[in-house]
Amino acid sequence: MTAAETSAGIEWATGQADAARRFDVLVVGGGPAGLCAAEAAATHGARVAVLERQKEIGYPVHTSGGSWISDMRALGIPPELYHPIRRVTFLAPRREARFDYDEPVCCVLDVRGVYQHLAGRAVAAGVTLLPHAPVERPLVEDGRVVGVVAKDQRNQAGEWRAPVVIDASGFSRTLVTRTGLQTGFRRYGFGAEYDLYAPNYDQDSLYLIMGSQVAPSGYAWAFPRGKGRVRLGVGVIRPDVDADAREYLDAFTERLPSLAPAFAGAGAVEYHTGLFPSEGVAPRFASAGLLATGDAAGHGSTLVGEGIRFAIYSGRMAGEVAAEAVRAGDASAEFLARYERQWRARFGREMELSYLINQRIAAWSDAKWDAGVEMLARLSPAQAAELLRGDYSAGLFLGVLRRNPGLLRTGARKFFDLALSRLG
Repeated sequence: MTAAETSAGIEWATGQADAARRFDVLVVGGGPAGLCAAEAAATHGARVAVLERQKEIGYPVHTSGGSWISDMRALGIPPELYHPIRRVTFLAPRREARFDYDEPVCCVLDVRGVYQHLAGRAVAAGVTLLPHAPVERPLVEDGRVVGVVAKDQRNQAGEWRAPVVIDASGFSRTLVTRTGLQTGFRRYGFGAEYDLYAPNYDQDSLYLIMGSQVAPSGYAWAFPRGKGRVRLGVGVIRPDVDADAREYLDAFTERLPSLAPAFAGAGAVEYHTGLFPSEGVAPRFASAGLLATGDAAGHGSTLVGEGIRFAIYSGRMAGEVAAEAVRAGDASAEFLARYERQWRARFGREMELSYLINQRIAAWSDAKWDAGVEMLARLSPAQAAELLRGDYSAGLFLGVLRRNPGLLRTGARKFFDLALSRLG
């Protein structure tokens, strides 16, 4: 970080900034996508500022933090920031599928800790990080995004300018909706959860629970995160159903008494709610001077509403392309579209299949959930993990069919034919 950049951050923090600030890249949103975009752009030589509307990175928590150990290792997340899971159980109204892992493959993140770790990495790379700086609107000149208008901690608005702006504002899509690149989300997951201290809960066991009694058009979860803590939540998809996830959450142990003993003596330490895009990847997420990443671009997996690892990956891609555009002096839509091509080449096929699966299972009846969990129970632990992770391959789907040959005689055959055609 140069002395001028450090000064800009201090002046903003003390309310003495000029009306305009100039950087190479501006990032709107200090979540995982924005922080990693900023770090990547700064690492590749760009001068970067992140404008975060909240007063604290990682607060409030909007996600349950389920993820995968191999990705956390690949992304450089320290092991003390995630809790490994040795047992995953799927519960339907009348069926159960349990998978045990001697070597854990999935994990539950310390969400706030991970976000602040990513913030530290961004600052170390030279990024100017500005909490409590809500962005009001983009600055557009001659059809090109050239900056933003943001407020400071004294509620005074000022202009920030850069040749490349990255919308990492999550579900709100602060910039892309105001430039006409995208519209607001119409289909989305709404979740509510308690972060509990639960002394009787098995910290090795994660539960995914389906059925109309606990979560119509969605699922409930119990995610242990170590030291006696567990996140208990319910998510539903709007507008598929009108159900209120908060009501189902408060009645969870009454609706599922078999798990009530695990929560005996539990007490809530935190309460979280969140929204998750559930309509697939945005048709476009690059235009002149503007990139969108993470939830703002629909980059999370709609299979189980998982977003953090994908936000980190896509943020890095966006930041690298933004820095390339700065070096080339070309922030045109054509140049920035290379980010879209790179992202779709890596994640497009998997996200498409996840969305197709989500559309099918969101409408399942309890009987179909029973049949689906019975099908899962025939898989190996490795196959179940690959399916849940969205690690699709022709071999995985053929393996599912070999263990469940009856699927070829049902309406699922069309889906499997489509999936195999997509996977080559």
